[in-house]
Amino acid sequence: MIRAWSALVLVVALLTACGGPEITFRGHEDFDDTGWAYADSVNFEFPVTDTSGRFDLVLSIDHTTDFPYQNFYVNLRTHLPNGRVLSQPLSLQLANTFGEWQGECEGEACTTDIALQQGTKFTDLGNHRLVVTQFSRDETLSDVTGIGFRIVKH
Repeated sequence: MIRAWSALVLVVALLTACGGPEITFRGHEDFDDTGWAYADSVNFEFPVTDTSGRFDLVLSIDHTTDFPYQNFYVNLRTHLPNGRVLSQPLSLQLANTFGEWQGECEGEACTTDIALQQGTKFTDLGNHRLVVTQFSRDETLSDVTGIGFRIVKH
């Protein structure tokens, strides 16, 4: 019994010593009741102070269970400190082919985390900016209620 207790204490100590993931940046934008329109680009500005570590880049989409599509499209524009701009269209998958939501839902509100990159390294120190613009089938996505972006140290 004492060995089991000692093992449990050791496991708990190791888990609490490691802590959770280190979030180096977190930004979030809520949309008003009309939703997310084409004209409403979302900007996330963040400093990069580490080019040796690895990071996960995660986009979070808040939406209602009334969202009529399985996915929608965004354009990601990354502005680097050296002036370069990288652009990438991306389909954001919110539901599977059976219509089941991919994210966590509580009542009528869901949040879906989408990994943009995993274990990536930044090449440039300085201020970066990620601009997210929706360009889906509809001019306004009334059931998208917010968008977030976070950087997690790997």
